[in-house]
This record gives sequence, structure tokens and C-alpha cells, in this order.
Amino acid sequence: MYIGIDNGISGAIVAIGACGSWIDSIRMPSRRHRSRNEVDIREVHWWLSRVTGGNLSNASYVIEEPNNARNASTAYSMAASFHSLRGFFETKMLNWHRVTPQAWQREMLGRVPAGMTKEYALAVARELWPDEAFRATKRSTTPHDGIVDAALIAEYLRRREE
Repeated sequence: MYIGIDNGISGAIVAIGACGSWIDSIRMPSRRHRSRNEVDIREVHWWLSRVTGGNLSNASYVIEEPNNARNASTAYSMAASFHSLRGFFETKMLNWHRVTPQAWQREMLGRVPAGMTKEYALAVARELWPDEAFRATKRSTTPHDGIVDAALIAEYLRRREE
């Protein structure tokens, strides 16, 4: 199983199978702390335990590494999320990798016109998983960018480890 993580509070986590089949997804669990939201590592752990059947070491994990944040607040949030997740995987001694947005997008999307990354990502994801809606909830009407990206990040790792 391959688990891709689109880092950040508005990100997501997606699990795919060894053959690339869709397994499950979740928006990044978060909780309020003081005046900010932060990744809820306990909820991440619970979801990963459920999706892996309780054996976290049965999966390979890849986290999108933060870079090119638009402002200082976003940079802080993404770095904090990344390092919370990194600490979790390190202390559990799990097989995890990091990838920059540029690396996985180059491989999964090819050349993309400026400002069209999200549209291209959704198109590629729909080709790979035509039955998946990529919605955050059953009531959502549009695909969640974080779920789309996390799925493609997981597929990026699966292809690398084939």
C-alpha cells in the first residue's frame, strides 16, 4: 500500500494499493490550538491504523515537502505540519519519503501552463481513478484539491518503487 500526503492544513491523505487501485482518503485532520489550526497527529494515526489494518509498516509513505509558500503564515503552517508528520513517521520507524511539489508534478503531470496545475492534476487523477469523485465529504459538490494531489503523490511513489 502507498500513502500520499498533501502536506498542510488544507491537504489530505490518500491510500492506494500496490497495483494503483483506490483504497481510501481523508482531508488532513486538524485541531485548533490558540489562534491557529494544526495537524491532529492522533487522528492521522487513527486513520492510518484503520486503513492499514493496524499494521502501519505494511505501507510506504510520502509527504509533500513544503516550499514556495505564498506568505510567512502559510510557510510556518506547512513547515509545522511537515515536521509533525515527519516526527510521527520517524518515531514509529516507518518507511517514509519526502517529495517536492515540483518533482511529483513534473513526473505525474508533465509540462503544465502557468496557473493550470490544479486542472491538470484533476484530469490526470480522473484518468487513473475514473470511479473516484475526490470529494472531501459525501455532501461536497467539487473535488478536493488536497485529495487529488495526495492521490497523485501516492501514485508517484508507487511508480518509483515498482
